Amino acid sequence: MSPSQSGILNRFVAAFIRHRRLVRSVGRVLIISSIIAVALSMATLSVGNDWPVFTVFSLTLLTQHLLIYYLMGYWLLPRLLYKRRLGWLLLWIMLGIWIVYVINRTMIVTVDPTYPQSIRYITQIRSLLEGKGWFGPFLSLRVFLWNFIFSVFSPFIFLTLKVIKDTAVLRQQQFQLQRNRLLLDQANTILKQDFLKAQVSPHFLFNTLNSIYSHVVSVDEGAADMVLRLAELMRYNLDMTSATQVLLQEEIAYLQSYIVLEQARHGDRLFVDVDVSETLTDYMIAPLLLGAYVENAFKHGIRSGAEGSYVLVSVAMEADTLLFAVENSISHGPTVTVARKSGGVGLLNVRKRLALLYAGRHSVEQDITDQYYRVTLRIDLTRAGAIDALT
Repeated sequence: MSPSQSGILNRFVAAFIRHRRLVRSVGRVLIISSIIAVALSMATLSVGNDWPVFTVFSLTLLTQHLLIYYLMGYWLLPRLLYKRRLGWLLLWIMLGIWIVYVINRTMIVTVDPTYPQSIRYITQIRSLLEGKGWFGPFLSLRVFLWNFIFSVFSPFIFLTLKVIKDTAVLRQQQFQLQRNRLLLDQANTILKQDFLKAQVSPHFLFNTLNSIYSHVVSVDEGAADMVLRLAELMRYNLDMTSATQVLLQEEIAYLQSYIVLEQARHGDRLFVDVDVSETLTDYMIAPLLLGAYVENAFKHGIRSGAEGSYVLVSVAMEADTLLFAVENSISHGPTVTVARKSGGVGLLNVRKRLALLYAGRHSVEQDITDQYYRVTLRIDLTRAGAIDALT
């Protein structure tokens, strides 16, 4: 089916669903009228104006056609065909054909025709049924075809139309259900991202405020610069966490401000080296993804009074892949155990965000020894121009 034909079918089905009650009422009136007309026409063609025989024929055909249509269309098909229970459906069809045949055979044997047309027709059918017994449709193809055309063919046509209509409606409903499910998944993803970002940001701010507090108490000359950087960090958190993508340079600048604050807090007992490549221009990244790894290095890699502690941060681009590495020293003692747990809630949230935002486009490698802990994050990024072209 071509896209234009599929679109026409979908619009037709949508219009049918909007006016379902009216269409259903009109359709039932038309079907009943058609079944009555077909039954009377078949009785007339069979026995003509032989009114006693015509009355028996018309009432029998009308009852059979209506029962077959409604029993099949509204009981058997929904329970068996649409649920793919084809074995049971075939069994019920064969039973129905046999019951109809028994009724038709009894009618043919018992009626007493008086007009030439009815006599000729009844004699012909009696000759066809002679010797076939009560299981004629399963013993003779001619008997089966007569019984089928006489009692089943008319409702079979209406049932075929009903199956086509039901299939179209089910298809539209499944499409709508799938669309709603996708919209729900999208909404849940956005909610998860917002929730995870809301957890990461305050976690970092509280740690930074503790650093500033320690300097303000001792009236350190670097407090003013730290307050300025903190203001920049808070402004970034407020402005950028609602965005889905930010420039990679802005994320790295945010990261560098945090590193300056931590380095000032730890002083000379901590060596910090930050190596940032100059090839980051125009690349986009989800905000607040990288800071948790650096925060983890400062939090778990340094112990009060320990000498020779260090934090190394490297940021580079390999083709369109961000290579972000953080390494910190490990002091012997409880710190080793903490480092091996790969961080707390912050890193767990970042891993969840990476799985949501960069599924199949990122990797995280960890290298843990008794001397250092190193994590390497690779993310396939897109340039700002490419994102603008897509949107």
